[in-house]
Amino acid sequence: MPHTFAPLVVLLVLLSPSAWAQVFSPSSEPDPQPVPATSAPSKEEAPLSVAVLAFEANPSARDSATGVTSLITGRLAEAPRLWVVSQRDIDASLNEAQRQQLVELKSSCERGLCLKDLAKLTGARFVIIGRVDRFGESYLLTANLLDTEREESLSKPRAESPEADTLFPTVYAIADALVAELVAPGVSQGARPLIGGAPMVGGGGLSLGLRINNNFVDKLANFNPGADLEVGYWFHPEWLGFVQVGFSYLRSDTEGAEGGLNVLPSVVGARHYHNVEKSLRPYWGFGLGVQLSFGDFGIFQSTGPLPTVVGFLGLEYLIAGHVGVQLEAGTNVAQAVLGLAESKLGDGLNLDLNLGIAYHF
Repeated sequence: MPHTFAPLVVLLVLLSPSAWAQVFSPSSEPDPQPVPATSAPSKEEAPLSVAVLAFEANPSARDSATGVTSLITGRLAEAPRLWVVSQRDIDASLNEAQRQQLVELKSSCERGLCLKDLAKLTGARFVIIGRVDRFGESYLLTANLLDTEREESLSKPRAESPEADTLFPTVYAIADALVAELVAPGVSQGARPLIGGAPMVGGGGLSLGLRINNNFVDKLANFNPGADLEVGYWFHPEWLGFVQVGFSYLRSDTEGAEGGLNVLPSVVGARHYHNVEKSLRPYWGFGLGVQLSFGDFGIFQSTGPLPTVVGFLGLEYLIAGHVGVQLEAGTNVAQAVLGLAESKLGDGLNLDLNLGIAYHF
């Protein structure tokens, strides 16, 4: 019996290491592991589609707008992660109705669902619109980077070129700010300050306006209509100097004081505009001048010509880049101070409401 099982025991001892190896050793074929998709780029490396639409311009900068748009398009195309679509490429893929829709969206859409339509027309997630304005020898460049997925504006860089010779580096400064915002999303660049500043700015264009005003005089008791003719000069992209000459028709309910077309106001002043790249732009300003009287009434009886120190706030809506409709409220500080001594026609607290229309050359 022992002789019968001896060969079998020896055989089991010899085979047992290989058996244990089959049980406990890892399989010759490794377990399937998830394979990374190396063929598709990661989210960080995926190209960003950017459409650069033709920049708008005022009449004096119209010849430069095409070149500025091309320079910015080329500068963005140099960035490895950006896939840039030009205005020409977009127009080639659209019909006439779609081109008209694109023009309307470009001028009116900055946030909201309308950016989805802009993405469909351009085929890009990011859209860049902008404007070039020339004032004398200086140029003001503004750009707006729109994210159609987030439905908002990411950055609005702005820069000023004091003369044509410095326009190229100014354009590249705008383009580099846009690239920085695109490759580093979430780090807002914001609106950039003017480069060069006011001391380097040359002369600018002219402005001609007509203003209708309703002046409430004598502690807001009387309603006195008037009108002013205004000539302005843009001595800086954000500053307008002006001269106004007009008339005021003063009414009176006071016995012995006759109203009429009696006062000729003249003012020299300045306005500071904000958001000059927008159609709706607020402004504030001040003016100094004198009021002449053609009648013997009110405070003019004892003082003669009155000084004018006026301060005002207003809004202007620009139509077609030239015609500005203005709504303004102001007060004549000098008249208010002098009116504390008397309470006759033409003195006292005052509020001046103006509705104006101006043409910007």
